[in-house]
Amino acid sequence: MHTLTSRSKASMPLTHSGPNLVSLWPPLQTPSKTRRGECVWDAPPALAALVKRVYLSLVGTRRDHSVCALGRSGTGKTATCQAFTHTLLKRAGAAGPNISVERVSAMFSILRSFGCVSSPHSDTSSRFATVFSLDFNHAGQVSAGHLQVLCQKSPGESNFLVFSQMLAGLSSEMRTELQLHQLPDSNSFGILHPTKVEEKQRASVAFTKLLAAMETLNFSAGEQKAIWHVLAAIYHLGAAGACKVGRRQFVNFDSAQAASKVLGCEAEELDTAVFKHHLRQLLQKATGVSRERNEAEEGETAQCVDGMAAGLYEELFTTIVSLINRALSSEQLALASVMVVDAPGLRNPRHSAEERGASWSELCHNYLQERLLEHYHSHTFTHTLERYAQERIHVAFECPDSRSSEVVSAIDQSPAQVRDPPHHGDLRGLLWVLDEEMVTGSNGSFITKRNPTPRYADALSALMKSHVLDQFGGVVKAMFSPRISLPRLCRGLAGLEGGSQRALQRNGIIRKTFSGGMAAIRRHSQCIAVKLQADALVNLIRRARPVFLQSVSAKSSSGGLDVSALRVQLHSTQILSALQLYRTGYPEHMTLSDFRCHFQALSPLIMKRYASMFVSHDERKVEKQIAGVHMNKNITNSE
Repeated sequence: MHTLTSRSKASMPLTHSGPNLVSLWPPLQTPSKTRRGECVWDAPPALAALVKRVYLSLVGTRRDHSVCALGRSGTGKTATCQAFTHTLLKRAGAAGPNISVERVSAMFSILRSFGCVSSPHSDTSSRFATVFSLDFNHAGQVSAGHLQVLCQKSPGESNFLVFSQMLAGLSSEMRTELQLHQLPDSNSFGILHPTKVEEKQRASVAFTKLLAAMETLNFSAGEQKAIWHVLAAIYHLGAAGACKVGRRQFVNFDSAQAASKVLGCEAEELDTAVFKHHLRQLLQKATGVSRERNEAEEGETAQCVDGMAAGLYEELFTTIVSLINRALSSEQLALASVMVVDAPGLRNPRHSAEERGASWSELCHNYLQERLLEHYHSHTFTHTLERYAQERIHVAFECPDSRSSEVVSAIDQSPAQVRDPPHHGDLRGLLWVLDEEMVTGSNGSFITKRNPTPRYADALSALMKSHVLDQFGGVVKAMFSPRISLPRLCRGLAGLEGGSQRALQRNGIIRKTFSGGMAAIRRHSQCIAVKLQADALVNLIRRARPVFLQSVSAKSSSGGLDVSALRVQLHSTQILSALQLYRTGYPEHMTLSDFRCHFQALSPLIMKRYASMFVSHDERKVEKQIAGVHMNKNITNSE
């Protein structure tokens, strides 16, 4: 506690904790180069030392490494990950023009606009989980970058920053083309034009930076126009709204007409795409063939417009990620990769003084964080102690319980795992209960309301039928057509493309996760998709050598340190137990084959005998011979 608070007061928010880092954010005295919401700051010495250690380990071992940020929302995880990425790229250097510090900075600027919202914790709270991989060639330089993203926003939050930036910064010609010259007073999505001078100026400057970032990553003029058309269509859908007069329909027909025109489709086609699920339910009810599940789904039809807008935005976001990967890709052979994992932090409504249950997207983000914490516990404690037991090394340490494993089991435990008799109660996980729509509004329930499954297929179909294709020379179809071949459960993931060897390997791991088992049985389940997405992320980084960035927040409303909150976070993340094991154990280790490669030069005879790569050796026997040679040399030197 004394170390963390002292370093925070000295504007040093990062502290070494064994092989990992602890970040106390925000520091009590913010450095002048740090600006709230910018997420760009010079790497402190502790982070620079971590970058050096990871880079030397990658080049020396030729193994993949991962850097994973953990902690609550608003604790500076994104800022730390971006600073780590920039410092690693500067240290290693770029092998070609496709990857550079400027291009990576442009990528972060685009992701900030399209994937961040304004929250009580930060002006730019990320609502997307990213795995940004830097591929290194045999010269130790960065040859390519590959981005994989999962994006989801919580209801009730402000909209993604790009909407206010677009409304404030568009030129008059584009504003007329997108029919944004006269904005309605209300919008069902809460997308409003900035009214205050300061807000409008800030949004306009951010829009200018966004345009510059797109130019840096070689977004063509047609691709940029297509992006603004889809965003404008989403805005007009929010202005159109929905009501039920006999059947579901738009409230503001003028805004609905504007949405169809900007999107490039007929008004009847858009109306059918938005409300056809509701019309199908009315037909089934009239003919008496409706199922019981439809009665539960009827309440979701009020979200028809929301579902279409969410589908449009998700397709747009994944396409933008594809354009980013196109700009950062390279066909060079890679030696190894460093994967930087940044996921939205844990969110408890009570931390913001909100007396409510968590939303569906908050459950998804919290579940993903719990899976990453489970991975942290397995690597830090379970695997380390198992290795000590295998090597017959006694370490006086009692492994702490994995609270994350208990939480994960309570969320995703499938009915097939239940072995207790039925009278012991229903032990299915929360995701399985939600999948069968058994959510109740009783007091104390974790979920307040489950979001409907967005009409992603309908949104993609509307984009593919767009008449905007004629205006931009087929650019819209070229942007969105690769998404058609993806499995339904993969629609929530972005970045499943790339022609390099490393990109194909990473995408193969994800596709394998979504191709079998429960994915084949419940292809249309949103709850199962959440579990599979977390499985894919963990499988992607499981074989890499990990480093964890533990982000904690303890700044009270008065500006001082909230010691009790800091104690709770240190206890829940088991930082002290991990540090104890690191100090009492043997953290530096290598395989027997690596030991032979490093130290066989001590004896020319051993090197000559075991230098062949095509003959298998008894590595333990070789290790004893090398150790004997080393001891004999030490005895000779002492004499």
